[in-house]
Amino acid sequence: MTWYQAGIKRSATLFLLAAVLLAGSCLHPPAAPVPVLPDPCAEATIAAKKATLFSKHIVYSTALAAITRAAVDQNEHAVSFGRTFSDSLIHSAISNGVANTTIVPAITHRFADLHNHPGNRPPSSGDLYHFIDQAMTNNGRYQKFIVLPNGTQYALVLVNATAAEMFNIRYPRVRGIRDTLAQTQYQPTFPKALVEEINQLKGWYGASEEAAMALILQKYNTGVALLKRGDDGNFKKVYTMKQEKDGTLIYTAYTCPD
Repeated sequence: MTWYQAGIKRSATLFLLAAVLLAGSCLHPPAAPVPVLPDPCAEATIAAKKATLFSKHIVYSTALAAITRAAVDQNEHAVSFGRTFSDSLIHSAISNGVANTTIVPAITHRFADLHNHPGNRPPSSGDLYHFIDQAMTNNGRYQKFIVLPNGTQYALVLVNATAAEMFNIRYPRVRGIRDTLAQTQYQPTFPKALVEEINQLKGWYGASEEAAMALILQKYNTGVALLKRGDDGNFKKVYTMKQEKDGTLIYTAYTCPD
């Protein structure tokens, strides 16, 4: 064998080896990266801590007690929280409403409000739209608290101002019914499509009012988080997950850990 023939043989051997390695790589492609699902709790961590801190202040607990006493008449009542020029926390007098609505009182440098729901129902569409309005007016620094007859406490907090503003534009509120006899303007509602979706979530998939509202906040990127006070006194975000149980889709609400 000449040196020329030996060189050709070596080249052929290398080429064959490269082909085998290439074929092996085609048969066993690198594993695709596992998608990382977004943490449903991360966005509201700071806002939840702020809500918890404020709810433990004497001004909040005093106002909560006053609202609870007033709520025995089965109507809604509201109180606002503000700051004096010396930065002391204060609350307003109670505003007395009717069964499904009340006026949020004015106060100096208002940064939060609290009202009750006579029924054991979470924040409503009207609460959401009013909260967004106040949050936009106050550069995002606003909190809305709701207390129920069973003692449950909710809060609405802002997590993304741009998203909240866009939700207001894309899904504008529908004016509530006006009771001319009682001279009462009821709270605004979601657009028809969202109202129907909520009804389907509750009627078809067994979702609770809480789970339905949390899902709407998530799905439509409202920039707002629903918080719920736990047994430890801390507010935590509520989120909803879609699951399959015995072949049926269900929507269940969960609360985030501390």
